Amino acid sequence: MSIRRRITRIMQANRSAAAESRQDPSVQAQDAQLAQRRLLDQARRGAADVAAHHHRVGLAANDAADYLNRVEAAAAAAVQRGDDDAARAAIRESMTARRRLETLTKQLQEAGQQARRLHDDVQRLEERVRQNAMDYDALRARRAAAQAAIGVHDALASSSREAAAIDAARRSAELEVRRFEAQAQAREELSWTDPSSPRLQQAFEELEAEAAAQQELEDLKRRNSRGYPPGQH
Repeated sequence: MSIRRRITRIMQANRSAAAESRQDPSVQAQDAQLAQRRLLDQARRGAADVAAHHHRVGLAANDAADYLNRVEAAAAAAVQRGDDDAARAAIRESMTARRRLETLTKQLQEAGQQARRLHDDVQRLEERVRQNAMDYDALRARRAAAQAAIGVHDALASSSREAAAIDAARRSAELEVRRFEAQAQAREELSWTDPSSPRLQQAFEELEAEAAAQQELEDLKRRNSRGYPPGQH
Protein backbone atom coordinates (compact mmCIF):
# COMPACT_ATOMS: atom_id res chain seq x y z
CA MET A 1 0.00 0.00 0.00
CA SER A 2 1.34 3.42 -0.95
CA ILE A 3 2.00 6.12 1.63
CA ARG A 4 -0.66 8.33 0.05
CA ARG A 5 -3.34 5.66 0.42
CA ARG A 6 -2.29 5.05 4.03
CA ILE A 7 -2.58 8.74 4.83
CA THR A 8 -6.00 8.86 3.15
CA ARG A 9 -7.24 5.92 5.20
CA ILE A 10 -5.91 7.45 8.42
CA MET A 11 -7.68 10.74 7.64
CA GLN A 12 -10.94 8.90 6.90
CA ALA A 13 -10.63 6.94 10.13
CA ASN A 14 -10.02 10.14 12.07
CA ARG A 15 -13.06 11.78 10.49
CA SER A 16 -15.21 8.76 11.33
CA ALA A 17 -13.96 8.78 14.92
CA ALA A 18 -14.65 12.51 15.21
CA ALA A 19 -18.15 12.04 13.82
CA GLU A 20 -18.82 9.26 16.29
CA SER A 21 -17.51 11.37 19.17
CA ARG A 22 -19.86 14.20 18.19
CA GLN A 23 -22.86 11.87 18.27
CA ASP A 24 -25.40 12.43 20.98
CA PRO A 25 -24.71 10.06 23.93
CA SER A 26 -28.43 9.37 24.27
CA VAL A 27 -28.54 8.31 20.62
CA GLN A 28 -25.54 6.06 21.17
CA ALA A 29 -27.21 4.47 24.20
CA GLN A 30 -30.42 3.95 22.26
CA ASP A 31 -28.51 2.37 19.38
CA ALA A 32 -26.76 0.06 21.85
CA GLN A 33 -30.16 -0.92 23.26
CA LEU A 34 -31.46 -1.74 19.79
CA ALA A 35 -28.33 -3.75 19.00
CA GLN A 36 -28.74 -5.76 22.22
CA ARG A 37 -32.38 -6.47 21.40
CA ARG A 38 -31.40 -7.69 17.93
CA LEU A 39 -28.82 -9.99 19.47
CA LEU A 40 -31.42 -11.23 21.94
CA ASP A 41 -33.82 -12.00 19.09
CA GLN A 42 -31.08 -13.91 17.29
CA ALA A 43 -30.27 -15.87 20.45
CA ARG A 44 -33.93 -16.71 20.95
CA ARG A 45 -34.25 -17.95 17.37
CA GLY A 46 -31.07 -20.04 17.79
CA ALA A 47 -32.34 -21.52 21.05
CA ALA A 48 -35.70 -22.29 19.40
CA ASP A 49 -33.92 -24.02 16.50
CA VAL A 50 -31.84 -26.14 18.90
CA ALA A 51 -34.95 -27.01 20.94
CA ALA A 52 -36.75 -28.04 17.74
CA HIS A 53 -33.74 -30.15 16.72
CA HIS A 54 -33.71 -31.77 20.17
CA HIS A 55 -37.39 -32.58 19.78
CA ARG A 56 -36.88 -34.13 16.32
CA VAL A 57 -33.93 -36.21 17.55
CA GLY A 58 -36.05 -37.38 20.49
CA LEU A 59 -38.81 -38.52 18.15
CA ALA A 60 -36.27 -40.30 15.96
CA ALA A 61 -34.74 -42.00 19.02
CA ASN A 62 -38.19 -43.17 20.15
CA ASP A 63 -38.86 -44.59 16.69
CA ALA A 64 -35.43 -46.30 16.70
CA ALA A 65 -36.11 -47.80 20.14
CA ASP A 66 -39.51 -49.10 19.01
CA TYR A 67 -37.95 -50.58 15.89
CA LEU A 68 -35.18 -52.25 17.93
CA ASN A 69 -37.78 -53.79 20.23
CA ARG A 70 -39.67 -55.16 17.26
CA VAL A 71 -36.52 -56.61 15.63
CA GLU A 72 -35.36 -58.20 18.90
CA ALA A 73 -38.83 -59.69 19.37
CA ALA A 74 -38.68 -61.06 15.81
CA ALA A 75 -35.26 -62.63 16.51
CA ALA A 76 -36.57 -64.27 19.69
CA ALA A 77 -39.60 -65.59 17.84
CA ALA A 78 -37.36 -67.02 15.08
CA VAL A 79 -35.21 -68.79 17.69
CA GLN A 80 -38.32 -70.29 19.25
CA ARG A 81 -39.46 -71.53 15.84
CA GLY A 82 -36.02 -72.98 15.16
CA ASP A 83 -35.59 -70.72 12.12
CA ASP A 84 -31.88 -69.90 12.42
CA ASP A 85 -31.70 -67.95 9.16
CA ALA A 86 -34.51 -65.64 10.19
CA ALA A 87 -33.00 -65.33 13.65
CA ARG A 88 -29.58 -64.37 12.27
CA ALA A 89 -31.16 -61.83 9.90
CA ALA A 90 -33.16 -60.33 12.76
CA ILE A 91 -30.10 -60.22 14.98
CA ARG A 92 -28.09 -58.40 12.30
CA GLU A 93 -30.93 -55.94 11.85
CA SER A 94 -31.14 -55.46 15.62
CA MET A 95 -27.41 -54.72 15.78
CA THR A 96 -27.83 -52.02 13.12
CA ALA A 97 -30.90 -50.66 14.92
CA ARG A 98 -29.02 -50.61 18.24
CA ARG A 99 -26.11 -48.62 16.72
CA ARG A 100 -28.60 -46.18 15.25
CA LEU A 101 -30.35 -45.88 18.60
CA GLU A 102 -27.04 -45.30 20.36
CA THR A 103 -26.13 -42.61 17.85
CA LEU A 104 -29.52 -40.93 18.22
CA THR A 105 -29.32 -41.20 22.01
CA LYS A 106 -25.93 -39.52 21.97
CA GLN A 107 -27.23 -36.81 19.65
CA LEU A 108 -30.25 -36.39 21.90
CA GLN A 109 -28.04 -35.91 24.95
CA GLU A 110 -25.83 -33.42 23.13
CA ALA A 111 -28.83 -31.53 21.77
CA GLY A 112 -30.39 -31.48 25.24
CA GLN A 113 -27.21 -30.11 26.77
CA GLN A 114 -26.92 -27.50 24.04
CA ALA A 115 -30.57 -26.55 24.42
CA ARG A 116 -30.16 -26.12 28.19
CA ARG A 117 -27.01 -24.03 27.73
CA LEU A 118 -28.69 -21.83 25.15
CA HIS A 119 -31.75 -21.50 27.36
CA ASP A 120 -29.58 -20.35 30.23
CA ASP A 121 -27.64 -18.02 27.94
CA VAL A 122 -30.86 -16.52 26.61
CA GLN A 123 -32.12 -15.98 30.15
CA ARG A 124 -28.89 -14.25 31.12
CA LEU A 125 -29.04 -12.12 27.98
CA GLU A 126 -32.67 -11.24 28.68
CA GLU A 127 -31.75 -10.22 32.20
CA ARG A 128 -28.85 -8.17 30.91
CA VAL A 129 -31.03 -6.43 28.32
CA ARG A 130 -33.70 -5.80 30.96
CA GLN A 131 -31.13 -4.40 33.40
CA ASN A 132 -29.57 -2.23 30.70
CA ALA A 133 -33.01 -0.95 29.75
CA MET A 134 -33.69 -0.08 33.39
CA ASP A 135 -30.31 1.64 33.66
CA TYR A 136 -30.98 3.52 30.43
CA ASP A 137 -34.40 4.63 31.68
CA ALA A 138 -32.83 5.72 34.96
CA LEU A 139 -30.18 7.69 33.08
CA ARG A 140 -32.85 9.34 30.94
CA ALA A 141 -34.78 10.24 34.08
CA ARG A 142 -31.65 11.66 35.68
CA ARG A 143 -30.88 13.59 32.50
CA ALA A 144 -34.40 15.00 32.40
CA ALA A 145 -34.17 15.95 36.07
CA ALA A 146 -30.79 17.61 35.51
CA GLN A 147 -32.10 19.51 32.50
CA ALA A 148 -35.13 20.61 34.51
CA ALA A 149 -32.85 21.76 37.34
CA ILE A 150 -30.76 23.71 34.85
CA GLY A 151 -33.92 25.29 33.49
CA VAL A 152 -35.05 26.25 36.98
CA HIS A 153 -31.65 27.72 37.83
CA ASP A 154 -31.62 29.63 34.53
CA ALA A 155 -35.12 30.92 35.26
CA LEU A 156 -34.05 31.99 38.75
CA ALA A 157 -30.96 33.69 37.37
CA SER A 158 -33.03 35.41 34.70
CA SER A 159 -35.59 36.43 37.32
CA SER A 160 -32.81 37.84 39.49
CA ARG A 161 -31.44 39.80 36.55
CA GLU A 162 -34.91 41.09 35.72
CA ALA A 163 -35.51 41.98 39.36
CA ALA A 164 -32.22 43.85 39.44
CA ALA A 165 -33.17 45.64 36.21
CA ILE A 166 -36.60 46.51 37.64
CA ASP A 167 -35.01 47.78 40.85
CA ALA A 168 -32.52 49.85 38.85
CA ALA A 169 -35.36 51.28 36.74
CA ARG A 170 -37.34 52.07 39.90
CA ARG A 171 -34.37 53.87 41.42
CA SER A 172 -33.85 55.76 38.17
CA ALA A 173 -37.52 56.74 38.04
CA GLU A 174 -37.40 57.82 41.69
CA LEU A 175 -34.34 59.97 41.00
CA GLU A 176 -36.12 61.51 38.02
CA VAL A 177 -39.21 62.27 40.11
CA ARG A 178 -37.04 63.86 42.79
CA ARG A 179 -35.29 65.92 40.13
CA PHE A 180 -38.63 67.13 38.77
CA GLU A 181 -39.86 67.91 42.30
CA ALA A 182 -36.65 69.84 43.00
CA GLN A 183 -37.05 71.75 39.73
CA ALA A 184 -40.69 72.55 40.55
CA GLN A 185 -39.77 73.72 44.04
CA ALA A 186 -36.94 75.81 42.67
CA ARG A 187 -39.19 77.41 40.11
CA GLU A 188 -41.80 78.06 42.77
CA GLU A 189 -39.17 79.82 44.89
CA LEU A 190 -37.97 81.80 41.87
CA SER A 191 -41.54 82.87 41.07
CA TRP A 192 -41.66 84.80 44.35
CA THR A 193 -38.49 86.72 43.52
CA ASP A 194 -39.41 87.64 39.92
CA PRO A 195 -41.49 90.90 39.91
CA SER A 196 -42.96 90.11 36.51
CA SER A 197 -44.11 86.60 37.41
CA PRO A 198 -47.91 86.14 37.28
CA ARG A 199 -47.89 84.50 40.65
CA LEU A 200 -46.25 87.45 42.35
CA GLN A 201 -48.59 89.86 40.56
CA GLN A 202 -51.58 87.81 41.71
CA ALA A 203 -50.28 87.91 45.27
CA PHE A 204 -49.88 91.71 45.07
CA GLU A 205 -53.40 92.05 43.70
CA GLU A 206 -54.74 89.86 46.50
CA LEU A 207 -52.90 92.03 49.06
CA GLU A 208 -54.24 95.25 47.48
CA ALA A 209 -57.78 93.84 47.47
CA GLU A 210 -57.39 92.83 51.10
CA ALA A 211 -56.08 96.32 51.96
CA ALA A 212 -58.95 97.98 50.12
CA ALA A 213 -61.48 95.77 51.89
CA GLN A 214 -59.89 96.62 55.22
CA GLN A 215 -60.00 100.32 54.37
CA GLU A 216 -63.69 100.06 53.45
CA LEU A 217 -64.38 98.28 56.72
CA GLU A 218 -62.66 101.02 58.72
CA ASP A 219 -64.54 103.77 56.83
CA LEU A 220 -67.82 101.95 57.48
CA LYS A 221 -67.05 101.74 61.17
CA ARG A 222 -66.24 105.47 61.34
CA ARG A 223 -69.48 106.45 59.61
CA ASN A 224 -71.45 104.25 61.91
CA SER A 225 -69.79 105.84 64.92
CA ARG A 226 -70.77 109.37 63.64
CA GLY A 227 -74.40 108.47 63.22
CA TYR A 228 -74.55 108.33 59.43
CA PRO A 229 -76.86 105.78 58.00
CA PRO A 230 -75.22 103.11 55.91
CA GLY A 231 -74.60 104.16 52.30
CA GLN A 232 -74.24 107.94 53.07
CA HIS A 233 -70.93 109.79 53.32
